[in-house]
Parts: sequence; C-alpha cells; structure tokens
Amino acid sequence: MARIALIHDIAGVAQIQAKILRSAGHEVDQISLSQIGATWEYPAKAVTIPLRLLAYLPTIWRLRRGPYDVIHIHWLTPGIVGLGAGKPFFVQAHGSDLHLNLRNGVLRWLTRWILNQAKVAFYVTPNLLSYLAGFEKKSRYLPNPVDVSEMAPKSTPPTTVSRVLVFTRIDPVKGVDVIFPAAATLSRAFEVTALDWGPLAREYVRLYGSSVKFVPRVPHDVIGSFLQQFDVVIGQMRQGILSLMEIEAMAAGRPLITGIDAGLYPDDPPPVVAAHDSDAIVAAVEKLRNDSAEMARLSNEGRQWVCRNHGYAHHLEILEKAYFG
Repeated sequence: MARIALIHDIAGVAQIQAKILRSAGHEVDQISLSQIGATWEYPAKAVTIPLRLLAYLPTIWRLRRGPYDVIHIHWLTPGIVGLGAGKPFFVQAHGSDLHLNLRNGVLRWLTRWILNQAKVAFYVTPNLLSYLAGFEKKSRYLPNPVDVSEMAPKSTPPTTVSRVLVFTRIDPVKGVDVIFPAAATLSRAFEVTALDWGPLAREYVRLYGSSVKFVPRVPHDVIGSFLQQFDVVIGQMRQGILSLMEIEAMAAGRPLITGIDAGLYPDDPPPVVAAHDSDAIVAAVEKLRNDSAEMARLSNEGRQWVCRNHGYAHHLEILEKAYFG
C-alpha cells in the first residue's frame, strides 16, 4: 500500500480523506500549514505572504526527504509546497482558490503555474471546471465526502415546518442579499435561525437580528444533530451548486431549498427545491409547510442521493484511480 501526504485541510475534507485512505490500508500523514494572515484582506494580507512562505520550508523539506508515493495538497496557492518538494503532486481546488484568485494578477499567475505543474487537479463542485480552462485533461471531479450514517444515523423526516435554518456563510458569494430578506419575511410565521459566521456577519446581525436568531458556527462532529433540530434548510443562492453545507443538510435528511443549476447535474439531479430569489424562497417554505409527503420524499431521496454521489466508497474509488491509474 501507498504512503500518502495530505497537506493542509479545508472544511475537514482532508481529515475525512485520511480516514478513508487508512481504512483502505494506506499509510497517511496529515500535515498542517501556517495560516498567518490567511483570513486578512488585501493589501494587508500581502504583508504576511513572505512569513507564510518561510513557515512552509519545514514542510517542503519533509516532503523532499520523505518516501511519499502521493503528495495531495488542499487549496491551490499552498501548491507552492509541491513545487518546492520537487516531486509529482496533486492539488484540490475548493472554490475561492479558483474563482477569486484568478481575478488577482499575482495570484492568477501563481495559481496557473501550480496547475500547470500539478499531476492532477481535483475540483469539488461541478461549476469549478469552467475555471480550469486549459487544464481539462488533468482535472478530476471529486465530490466532497459525506457519510450519511455518521451525519444522521437515525434521521426522521420532518412532517411540517416550524423551524427554518439558513445554513450558509454570510458572504456575498452565497447570495445572502437574496436569502435574508426572505428570512425576515418568513420570521413572521416561522422560527428562523442563521449562523453568525462570514465577512458580512456583523452587518447582517445588525440588520436582521430582530427577526432572525443568529447562533455560533457549530463543530463539525455535531453538525448532524444540529441540523436535525430544523424542519427546512435554506442553502446558498448564487453559485448554482451544492456546497459541502448543502450536502450535509441533505445527508441529515433535511429538505433543502437552494439556488441550484440543474444543468450542472445532468446525470443525477439532486432532489432539492430550486429557488433563485426572495419571493421564491418564501413560496417554497410555504408550499412545504403542510406537505408531509413531499417533505418525506425530499428527506429520504436526499440521503440516497448523497450516498450515491458523496459516499466514502465512491470517493476512495476516484482518489485511487487518480493516484495510481
């Protein structure tokens, strides 16, 4: 079996991959990277880049000396570690490391250099392929791994709607300008909760705190039980895809309302309620309110869909095929 280095982690995905790969008999080392200034905005963020590069040097040295068969790096800009290692490496794009970095001159150059040198570029949502123009031959769709049995082993479909959860980061890219006016309207008839998390969180708590209950982001190991407190989940509205948070909601058996682009999922359309503006979100919740049969269908079929498309066995198959041919 292979010795594999998983570098960096995003949303706990590398941690789950390590578990999946170890269960298949591989030896896996998880290696963290410095995050100095990672959450800062430019131009302040640029000041920390030399410090972060210096902090990467021990990892680069470890990779150069270590007998790794596979080097797999999460997020594209840390792919510079792979360049320094002087060995074949894999990168995994998660979203903003493509569609935001490619808008910045220096980051665009660095991102494309890393993609050019990588053996394979994994991408986690189908919309990201459009940002990998010129690298299609080395690109592999790798849906985020979610274990339905771990997320919610005893999920029971809701029968009516009384508690609604806005389950997304409060960020313009998630379409929060569409979601929260709907949340304010829904709060007249339902209990509406949202996460106090994201670059616009402070502003949105100020604007909507009187109608929406804001709660801290929960640890990953209790997401399933947290989600099952709610009857309906509202996901992101702008990207057309199911992010990890929407997938987790489906895995927990919660009917999901989101701005899905069905064209991105032609082979196996997700069983979700499509909505693309505030009025449509409100109408979708009202329609589900007393339709227990439809809520049960969305709950059960959502979990089945996650099993087919995001289960651990499927994820391992894609990884091993990419790693070893």
